[in-house]
Amino acid sequence: MAIKNRKPLPSFASAVRCSEGHELILHAIAASGVRKIFFCGGTDNFHFMESVARFRAQGLETPDLVTVPHESDALYMGMGYFQWTRRPQVVLLHVDSGTINAGAAWPEAWHAGAGVVVMAGRTPWTTKNELPGARSVPVHWQQEVYDQAGIVRQYTKWDYELKTAANASLVIRSAFRIAATEPCGPVYVTLPREVTAAKMERGLHYRPEDFPPATAPAADPAALGEAARLLCEAQNPVILVKGMGRHPEAVAALVALAERFALPVCSTDVTMNFPALHWARSAADIRRRDCILVIDHDVPWIGADPPRTTRIISMDLDPVRLKQPLWGFPVHVPITCDSASALPLLAGMMERQLTPARRGVIRERKKALEQAHRAAMVRRARAIRRASRAFPLSPVWVRECVNRVSDENTVLLWDIAAIGQGDRTPPGHVFAQYAANLGSSWPRAVGVKMAAPEKTVISSGGDGCTLFANPEAVLWTARRYDAPVLYIVNNNHRYQAVAENLDAYGGDGSYAGRAGYNGASLSPSPDFAAVARAVGAHGETVTRPEELEGALGRALAALKEGRSALLDTVIVKP
Repeated sequence: MAIKNRKPLPSFASAVRCSEGHELILHAIAASGVRKIFFCGGTDNFHFMESVARFRAQGLETPDLVTVPHESDALYMGMGYFQWTRRPQVVLLHVDSGTINAGAAWPEAWHAGAGVVVMAGRTPWTTKNELPGARSVPVHWQQEVYDQAGIVRQYTKWDYELKTAANASLVIRSAFRIAATEPCGPVYVTLPREVTAAKMERGLHYRPEDFPPATAPAADPAALGEAARLLCEAQNPVILVKGMGRHPEAVAALVALAERFALPVCSTDVTMNFPALHWARSAADIRRRDCILVIDHDVPWIGADPPRTTRIISMDLDPVRLKQPLWGFPVHVPITCDSASALPLLAGMMERQLTPARRGVIRERKKALEQAHRAAMVRRARAIRRASRAFPLSPVWVRECVNRVSDENTVLLWDIAAIGQGDRTPPGHVFAQYAANLGSSWPRAVGVKMAAPEKTVISSGGDGCTLFANPEAVLWTARRYDAPVLYIVNNNHRYQAVAENLDAYGGDGSYAGRAGYNGASLSPSPDFAAVARAVGAHGETVTRPEELEGALGRALAALKEGRSALLDTVIVKP
């Protein structure tokens, strides 16, 4: 409720009644459109339990306080909510230990561009009750570090320690504006207990409308024109795309560009960038390409480079990838832009540069792409038939069965051991692992489900990913807050990537290989289905191909009943 202040107010501020600092912070959070505070409680941040309950009792706008029993899951859930809505939510952690315990969720949020506002308590400054909120238990001495934000500074766009409750709303406005400005990313604010407990009668409150995120940059017309010329002149171009589909509207623009100019598209499907069965889908095959358009891609290729004469274009909000200390990929035309808005402009410029000869090249290239697509569909059908009879279970069959039950209402997430993008998956319905961590897809799926309760949400990961996800914490939160999702374990009883690197190094003949790959083996495997059942979810172990479709049906039925489900699909011989 706005009130009259005794002192003149700043032009863009109003006054709100609040009795303690945490209430002013919550006013600012609620005004930012936040619907969820993913909360990991401690002796530093418990005040927000009171202010959220008080606001709700008094009929004031407030987000839900979502208790999450593990910090990495809390950050992943906030990330999943942002990936679906593109609206930053709040993750509230517990001092240094909670910040550390979020672990690999930090680099995943950083590299995936997740605009999450992370707040963490800071141990009190005062020790003798000089101020409200002073140190009161022994752990407060142990929780103080020299630079708490330094723990995660490499994985955030911005960090700040709130020094006083007087400007709390202004600091919160800055946090949300920075997190939501492209390229989006996590921000980190520390809250000393004296600030959250500070006694107040009123506080300055700032409207989010006065602090909107910045608009994304427009492509330089000259650079875009050069890109159009290179693509029109190319005989064997290719488009390499990764993160563009975070903006669903960009997908139609890319499809139109590919169809009009017969441009092959190789998509790394961390988002839904391009339809799964489109005739323009192609392998990268960079050794034969004379022009490469890289769109929102942090690692466009691995291994041998394309020919020296190949011209390379990058369209990205960060086309030289300043986020990565050593990137090293050649780019002849780096274009800083929002690809969603730049692609239609590029298509228009290419259209104006077409000649009869170039139109002929496009027609021939389309024929070749369609022919290659037909052959690929034959190979795909053959592989699915083989997989439907394979024992142990084939990941190809797992993927196909998920594809059959997925429709336009299904959201798909995965770590490694992917279920993959479905044939009918619409734009904005895929959120795969972006960086190198494990265990993100399951808790992110719960965040998506909270943001989109009407959607069927399916996620997947290997058995290593499942362990990293803290299954009990994810299942408990999903149950407590009515956010049921289906999780599929691709269970090969090992860290496959680790074993493959050892194979390349020394193989079965190495000492580690002869010792049974200790360090990569996860055998004996946990009974993941039993873990799920222990937390109130539906759990099944599937070992044979003929069992899988029925098990999927039972799992989806559990979702409709409001229960999460887990299928442990075992893809190694017992």
